[in-house]
Amino acid sequence: MRKFEKNRTRLLLICKDQSITNDLVTLLTGYGYYVDYVATRKEGILKYKQYKQAIVIFDAASLPRYPRLLFDIFQFYSSNPKILIAAHPDEEKKIYPFLNKGVYDIIQLPLRAEYLDFNIRRLVSYDNLQARYEFQSMFLKLGIYSSPLWVYFIVVLAQRVFQLGD
Repeated sequence: MRKFEKNRTRLLLICKDQSITNDLVTLLTGYGYYVDYVATRKEGILKYKQYKQAIVIFDAASLPRYPRLLFDIFQFYSSNPKILIAAHPDEEKKIYPFLNKGVYDIIQLPLRAEYLDFNIRRLVSYDNLQARYEFQSMFLKLGIYSSPLWVYFIVVLAQRVFQLGD
């Protein structure tokens, strides 16, 4: 009997350093993720626009000067982008403004594989729950907004049925 693989989660890696890119791509594909990787923010934005990956991973060297710019661009294409930053401990001062503006977590370099897998799985689960919540709340709102219309149509239909019987 043939087994079908479930859809693999797609991640976007924006990194200038080729050795970090190779390590992350090897590790993440080993965990079963599909990884798109680019070297510049501009290419990363185009990839994100095309595929809307579940998680975006930046290295500290690829970050823009102003944190708000980063989130404005990605929020234009997705309501709540999940962004992680890969950084060495000496780059902490550059990362703090991004953490205050909404980056979910830091991936410490050199890589610690056990923490990375846990953080990615946690964010993917959160993303799936958030998508399910948005769908159910939209469906509930649609039901609430349309219920007065159904009551109105039932009342009008009942009036017409009773008028025809007279």
